[in-house]
Amino acid sequence: MLENIIGANLLVGLIGVVGSYVLIHFFAKNRSKVMLLVSFAAGAMIGVSFFDLLPEAIAEHGNIMLVMEYLVIGFVAFLLIEKAFFYYHCHEENCERHASAKLIIIGDSIHNFLDGIAIAASFLVNPTLGFATTLAIIIHEIPQEFGDMGVLIHAGYSKTKALTFNLVSGMLAVFGGLIGFYYLNRFESFIPYVLALTAGGFIYIAAADLLPEVHAESDTRTKISIHSLAIILGIFVIWLLGKLVAE
Repeated sequence: MLENIIGANLLVGLIGVVGSYVLIHFFAKNRSKVMLLVSFAAGAMIGVSFFDLLPEAIAEHGNIMLVMEYLVIGFVAFLLIEKAFFYYHCHEENCERHASAKLIIIGDSIHNFLDGIAIAASFLVNPTLGFATTLAIIIHEIPQEFGDMGVLIHAGYSKTKALTFNLVSGMLAVFGGLIGFYYLNRFESFIPYVLALTAGGFIYIAAADLLPEVHAESDTRTKISIHSLAIILGIFVIWLLGKLVAE
């Protein structure tokens, strides 16, 4: 059972990162294309928050108001983390982009860790559910990692460095799987709160960092339309994948 959990989480991390790297190899050569990835990432993070993390948190906990309170706490927490980064660490150009990149690494790491716990929990129920959950997470992972790498590259990271950070973040799913396997009964009650906090963080990154960056770059009607479509596409892809997995 433990071998299945570790193997499934390794598969999720590798497929998400390698798949997104292959896709982004084409986009990273052109700044305007990278900005489309930033737009897509903003939409994908909004989609993951409202169509994945929050519904899961509400289903696990049942108290919508409490989940929303933790959503707000997550939003404010990421705001404070970003301000602390500016105050203590940022002494160079493009601080906003570097802060966005670091916040995405933090948020994605938490998300991957929770995915690992979800995979462990499903395998503990039965192997069939475990494999189905793994497939669902892989389907969601590729578009999200795709957008995340676009943001990292836009922040000045090389493709290799962006790949490395995403790979390390993805491997936290394995750690989450191990924690889930050995301590799920102890940690299960905390999962809804962490999901809501992560959703709040993702919404903050999209609304406060990525979308203003997109607006600043969209200086013509054509660019505004294209970037708006990329944002909508990011939301739509996450929504559609959720529907397909649910069926």
